[in-house]
Amino acid sequence: AYRSQPIQQAKYRFTEITKRNGVFSPEEMLTSLEELSREKICNIVQELFSCCHAEAMIIGNQTPEDARKLVRELEETLKIPGQMKELKMFEEAVLPSGRTLWNLESTDKDDPNHCVVAKWQLKRGVREACYLTMINKILSPKFFDVLRTQQQLGYVVGMGIGSAANFNFLTAQVQTEFPPDYVRSRIDAFYNEYLAWIEDGLEEEEFQTCLHGALSELKMKPKNLGEEFQRYQLEFLMRTYDYDRRAKKIDFMQSDEMTLAKLKGFVSEIREAPLFYVQVKKVLDKEDKPLPENASVPEDPADLCIWQGYEEGCRQRDLLKTWLPMNTEIVPLSAES
Repeated sequence: AYRSQPIQQAKYRFTEITKRNGVFSPEEMLTSLEELSREKICNIVQELFSCCHAEAMIIGNQTPEDARKLVRELEETLKIPGQMKELKMFEEAVLPSGRTLWNLESTDKDDPNHCVVAKWQLKRGVREACYLTMINKILSPKFFDVLRTQQQLGYVVGMGIGSAANFNFLTAQVQTEFPPDYVRSRIDAFYNEYLAWIEDGLEEEEFQTCLHGALSELKMKPKNLGEEFQRYQLEFLMRTYDYDRRAKKIDFMQSDEMTLAKLKGFVSEIREAPLFYVQVKKVLDKEDKPLPENASVPEDPADLCIWQGYEEGCRQRDLLKTWLPMNTEIVPLSAES
């Protein structure tokens, strides 16, 4: 992990800061690895499966009884002693309100790149997911064109959307050889301009084109079992089991709730959402690319909260007030289930 690209470092640091229990930093894993010995891992298989809980998502031409049989065979083969009564509590953090910047040094001393990742955190509702899908459909090509093609900030440039057990996220990311503060200001400038454009300049024709495109993607049938599995994988891993979430999105996108006027209204929710930047700065002794002519790095806004360094980020994480649990319920495997 120490040799990961800055953009990957930013992603796993964000995961580390926003999830509690079950997430380990590269430093923790390296320490554990250095303490390993042949004697310590002699009985590792038995130790792992003696306190293990098996859950399975089975896709394909299988009946419920086939699925139960496969799970029982798995448990017997691995000698899993029995079903656990409860799982360890896993939680996700509600990000601080306003804007927060976490400055980190790269763990790869030879990488010449910086990285800036910006994440807006919103509720995990179907409504929020659909509006974010539209925002991404409309702005993602423009983001690449402005920051990659026109401003040439770096080769790894993009925006996207994602979800966790309790949240939806809008994400912008740039890996760059320009000063990271300057790149962050370019990301901010883009969203300031284009979110305002959605409110005041987006026409019905472009809205409908993007809506039809998003609906076509949602309605596309999986080409194989692998693609079908990927569609349900997040709901399984996050233990939401909301396997009809895609159908709910299609219904919402086709409803009277998906209009240009209501999408414009949703922009204010993005502006009010917590915005968290992870900024990874190179440690390699190499000059940054010079700024374009007449360009400058603006001063940080007064309301920007700055976490400086890894240790400060860990301290601030421990001070976060609100953590939302993931589902830890265990449903017994029965003949009727």
